[in-house]
Amino acid sequence: MNSLKTTINLDNNYYMKILDNNNDLPLDVINVENINIINIIKKRYFLLKIDFDCLNKNLYKKILKRLLFIKRIILKNRIEIGVSENSKKLLGYIINYDKNNIEQNNFILGINSIFYDNRYQRYNNIYDTVCKYLDNHFYGKNLCDFKDSKCGEKRNTTSTIGCCHHYRNKLLGPLISHNLTPCKYLTENYTCGAQCISCKLFTCDYLEKKGIKFKIKDILLLDTFFNPIQKYFIKYMVFTPKEKILKRLMIL
Repeated sequence: MNSLKTTINLDNNYYMKILDNNNDLPLDVINVENINIINIIKKRYFLLKIDFDCLNKNLYKKILKRLLFIKRIILKNRIEIGVSENSKKLLGYIINYDKNNIEQNNFILGINSIFYDNRYQRYNNIYDTVCKYLDNHFYGKNLCDFKDSKCGEKRNTTSTIGCCHHYRNKLLGPLISHNLTPCKYLTENYTCGAQCISCKLFTCDYLEKKGIKFKIKDILLLDTFFNPIQKYFIKYMVFTPKEKILKRLMIL
């Protein structure tokens, strides 16, 4: 998704126009905050208005869920989404938008996710978007306090792999032996070959003591578009490649 001065380009050939006030709006736009499926079916028309001065950010999740439900009904009733303009589709208008407001941008990312053609495309987009967000949170900040190839958590140990260790259990008679094994998706240059969202969400005790912890309920895209069972797997499928995680999410 790319932002311009007067438009926001979404995926799937959609875009939204940014306006300064209500005066330039068409009369038949639909307020995203009180969208009504009955009126849409009667008018057979769908063009959104998003006024961030009127939206309560605590209701973003509820609004996005309702919009996703309505979008499915619209498709079943063969109502065209947006208005065709110059080989693209105008999805609606945005008013009182602050490009530096994280919550507003997350809401627009949610809108973007809704208008994919199918669930797999939506999940794939959300997965990549959240992974990029998590990567950007760490990039260039050395939050793990790496020094001499060791993170802060592993400073007094011989390990240089850190979070990419996992336990492999072997039954030895009546005893359980815990062998710490490097993740099989760890590449030769110590980068992740799995693109694993669960690993990216993980924060060790060292980071949590610094106040750094990622919760699914705090990430709008994950909290809105996945059910509790899916969220469980998103959190705990560590050391797992992207495609395996997406496959699991699709069947839940």
